[in-house]
Amino acid sequence: MKTDAYTPDAICKSMGMPSFEEDPDCSCAAEAIRLLLKPSFHPEICITFADGKVSVVCARFMIWHQFEPSPMLTDRDRGAVPPAVAASLISSMTPVVHPGAVPGITIDGMPTDLLHFRSGSVALRVGGNAGRKGNFSGFIAQAIATAWEHISNPYCRNSLAQAGEYVNRSLPRDVEPPQRKPTIETRVLGSSEDRAELLAALKQHHDR
Repeated sequence: MKTDAYTPDAICKSMGMPSFEEDPDCSCAAEAIRLLLKPSFHPEICITFADGKVSVVCARFMIWHQFEPSPMLTDRDRGAVPPAVAASLISSMTPVVHPGAVPGITIDGMPTDLLHFRSGSVALRVGGNAGRKGNFSGFIAQAIATAWEHISNPYCRNSLAQAGEYVNRSLPRDVEPPQRKPTIETRVLGSSEDRAELLAALKQHHDR
């Protein structure tokens, strides 16, 4: 994939989310933290903490390996985060300063985008390689561990455990079910307008 197409917004939309930033889960919350993890050798993960809840969306395959951003199968889970734990996570974000944007792809690391929302508005926007040492990496490690502790889906927990290795956080692996429910993938050809129209119709039919 061309690096200029590999944007946080495109990645989140590939994972079936409205957007990285323009998402009601964040904009309608009193306070929210959103992290987009882009490990060099594992699929992308989006973690959202909002008003005492955590949601995790994990791509099943690396979006970066696709020819262009396209719908991706995901694993998802949600959980509740105790107020004291949420407060600790937010306070640990205080020393995080802009660690430097990551142009393109980082090898042997984990580029990460972070948004902090207050009353629906972005109060902090940072991005950097979470695989390095420092406050940014430490905060990402705490966020991954917090999400891991408060969800139950084994696929999501194992994806978080993989991401934790990039920030020196060791998390146990869960035993996954022996077989997933079979899925059928469909490739849609044609112009971008025609593809968007057909995919929207399919999604509307699926949501009924």
